Amino acid sequence: MPVIDAGLFKETTADLTGIPPCNDVFTFYYDETGNCRKFSLTDKGYNSEDAVENNFILAGVLHHGTEFQIDFDSLYSQLGYSAEQKELKFKHIYLNSKSFLDFIGSKRASIYIEWLYKSGLYVHYSTLNNLYYSLVDIVDSLYDLYPYIVCNPEWCTGVKSALYDFVVKFRDEFTDILIKYGYPNIQDCMSFCQELCDFIRQNNDEEEYYPGFFMELLRQMLKQAGNRNQLVFVQENEPNKLIDEYYLFYLERCELFSKSYHIFDEEKTVQARIKDVIFEENGERFTNFEFCNSQDNRFIQISDLWCGTLGKMFRYLDEIDANNIMIIKRSLSDEQQENLQMIFELIHKSDMKCPLFLKNSNAANNINSRIQKLVILKK
Repeated sequence: MPVIDAGLFKETTADLTGIPPCNDVFTFYYDETGNCRKFSLTDKGYNSEDAVENNFILAGVLHHGTEFQIDFDSLYSQLGYSAEQKELKFKHIYLNSKSFLDFIGSKRASIYIEWLYKSGLYVHYSTLNNLYYSLVDIVDSLYDLYPYIVCNPEWCTGVKSALYDFVVKFRDEFTDILIKYGYPNIQDCMSFCQELCDFIRQNNDEEEYYPGFFMELLRQMLKQAGNRNQLVFVQENEPNKLIDEYYLFYLERCELFSKSYHIFDEEKTVQARIKDVIFEENGERFTNFEFCNSQDNRFIQISDLWCGTLGKMFRYLDEIDANNIMIIKRSLSDEQQENLQMIFELIHKSDMKCPLFLKNSNAANNINSRIQKLVILKK
């Protein structure tokens, strides 16, 4: 049985992020969206275009301690929930919405968001960009050669973000190189690095600090890695398999908040993978999670609403042009702006309580762009 040292994981996370470990007692509730089961390369690109465009999100609500009194009945009544329904889900309140903005200005969205805003609950999420997550092993593989860069948060983040943006800009050509070499199972590391270096040199604008400078830095590092014929994290793996499953993100929350209790919506694949995992901290074993049928837990149903809202909002913020943001803002109704304001404040309140509540496995400029756009669009 695999044994996980939660204490070591928390210490390592604190060293990397500068955020102290959280040892308070909370109860977390979860749902997920954007789970494509497996993310992989095919002979033509990726197995799921939806997985390229949408993030995997594990998210929900939480509260202090093990008990929390809350008025669910008023919310369900206002939303017209009937006794015949088995549970309240995001698709019920997104009903007939033509877009995220259409939804965020609707009466259903206003009722649910205001209720959540006033509930006293905190929110949390772990969001993952599948393409970004699949690429960063290229940079992490350079640790042995360039530890002072890979271990420097500012430099490493800059290189990883620049690589992601570069790949998005030249996605088809870059993906063809990955497919050609069976990424992430590179056999001929020297040729792979050389081809990447040539492609970067031909298409990178070095006069731009971002991403030009960081891509040139990556090119120089890859040149040395090619000479050594070594990229450890993208060798000796199954060819074309980028993300096998998402159960590790469930485990991570249990490790990071080891003193808290975690209640997940039933997910058979995840349950099968983590049922035999043993957690330890300071030499003592513990179990701090369970899987629950969402029909029996209204906190999970609220987590489903929050998770669905985040999925639609992040996709919308990623797609809109920052150059047109003020035009979009002037077109928003009061209801739309007020609901975006409450979403922002829910996230901000939770971030102030504990920054670890919110995790973004995305390119840094993508994270910053979402925040900046939301700040502009809110009331």
